[in-house]
Amino acid sequence: GTMPTNEGLKSRVCEVIDQRAEEIIDIARHILSNPEPGFREQKTSKFVQKQFDRLQLPHKNNLAITGVKSWVDTGSPGPTIAVLGELDSLRVLEHPKADPETGAAHACGHHAQIGMMLGVATGLHLSGVLDKLAGRIVFFAVPAEELIEVEYRNGLRRQGKIEFIGGKQELLRLGEFDDVDLA
Repeated sequence: GTMPTNEGLKSRVCEVIDQRAEEIIDIARHILSNPEPGFREQKTSKFVQKQFDRLQLPHKNNLAITGVKSWVDTGSPGPTIAVLGELDSLRVLEHPKADPETGAAHACGHHAQIGMMLGVATGLHLSGVLDKLAGRIVFFAVPAEELIEVEYRNGLRRQGKIEFIGGKQELLRLGEFDDVDLA
């Protein structure tokens, strides 16, 4: 057989994503309805882990407290790229989807980011294209991107649970990006 074109591979991935659009949108809606601020995203982290389990993708959990890292390998040498989605919410009491108890709300679209990151993982993993590609793709659910609750985060720092008050910096410090080719 002839080698599939890049366009052909891309359309196979998109087809899988389109077939599962409702499922992916439901993931984003679930996160939108269950907002949690940075370094407190326990339910969101567990929910993302469950999605990786459903896809039968390996993952490392509890990175920088709530971060999750998964990956797929093409089996051929090449670059490792990362697809990121952020777990945390802001606190916006007047947001229509704000948690009435905490005031947490996804006002910055992180629920959509996580949905998209999991959509990419779904499309690449289930489309059967990986063996036609090179390198690896790493999927990160990143904690604590929004700079809020600095006092709480300083408390975590004093307890030795984190060194940086931002999730990406903390994942870098922990070496979780060491296997990714950063542009």
